[in-house]
Amino acid sequence: MYKKFTLLAMAVLLISIIPTTLKAASEWDNAVTIYGAALESDDNLRSETSGLLEAEDNDETGYVYSEDVNNYLGMLYDNSVLKSSIRIMQRDPGYGLNITLNESMGEITKITEETYQNALLTSGITDADVTIAAAEDVTGESALSGIYKAYEVQGEDIPEERTQNAQEELEAISDISEENSNVEGFSQVQLNKMITEIKIEIVNNYGGEVTEEDVRNIVDEKMQENGLQDILSQDQIDRIIVIIMNIQESGLFSGEEADRLIESSRNLVDQITSSDAFSDAQDKAEEIGQEIQESGAWDSFVTALRNFFNSIVDFFKNLF
Repeated sequence: MYKKFTLLAMAVLLISIIPTTLKAASEWDNAVTIYGAALESDDNLRSETSGLLEAEDNDETGYVYSEDVNNYLGMLYDNSVLKSSIRIMQRDPGYGLNITLNESMGEITKITEETYQNALLTSGITDADVTIAAAEDVTGESALSGIYKAYEVQGEDIPEERTQNAQEELEAISDISEENSNVEGFSQVQLNKMITEIKIEIVNNYGGEVTEEDVRNIVDEKMQENGLQDILSQDQIDRIIVIIMNIQESGLFSGEEADRLIESSRNLVDQITSSDAFSDAQDKAEEIGQEIQESGAWDSFVTALRNFFNSIVDFFKNLF
C-alpha cells in the first residue's frame, strides 16, 4: 500500500510540473477572438472588427489591455489606442502556421504578414490559423499581445522569455525595414526570408547549438544569398545576431519544438518566394542591375582599365 501511495504521489507531482505550453501542441475545441481594449466601449467598432475576423458565436472571447501588452511585450500603450484584434485557432502538430491580414477596412501600416509569422514562430507558435484585423488604420505592433492573451484564455502559457524574443524580432525587422525604406535593392520580404533561413540553418546543420561566431558566419552567408550584404549596416547585423542568440537560449532550436519550427519555417520560405512582394523585389533587383549595365558605368571602367594597361605598355616600349 505504501509503495502504491508513493507511486501515485510521484505521478501527481510529475503531472503538476509538466509545462502548460505542451497543451499548445493539440487543437483547441473552439477558436479564440481577442479584441483591442479600445473596442470594449465601442459596440459599432467591435461589430465591424468581428466581421473582419469572421468571429463565430462559439468563440472564446476576451480583450487585450495595456497591462497585458506591458506584461507580454514590455511596452506601454494606452487602452484607447489598442484596436488591433485577432482570431486564432490552435491546430495539431504539422498543420503549419497560417496568417491572414484582413485590411479591407483598416490597414496594418507597419507589420507585414511574414513579419508576424516570423515572430510567432520565435514564440513557439508553429501550428495555427490566425487572422489579424482592425476597422481603422493601425500600426499593428500590439497584435502579438492579443495572440498571447488568447493562449491565456485557453489556460495555456507561453514563456515570457519567448514573447520578449518574438517582440524584439518583430521590432528589429520593422526598424531595419524603416531605416532602409529608401534603399534600392532592399525589401522586408527579403529580410524575413533571410532571418527564417538562419533559423533553419541552425537547426539543420548545427543541431541547435551555435556560438556567436557561428551565427555571424551564417548571417553573412544568408545576407549574400538574399542580396543584402551591401545594404544592412553593422549595427543592424549585430541586432539580428543578438536576437538569434537569445532565441537559442530559449531552447527553441532543440527538441520536438525544433522539428515543428523547421516545418513551419520552410512553409514560410515557400510562402515568401511565391508571393507577389518577393517577385516585385526580385524584379527590382534585376532592374537595378540592368540600369547599372546600361548606364555605361561598366564600360567606362573597362575603358579606363584598358587605357591604364596600354599606358604601361607604351612606357616600357619607350624605355627600351
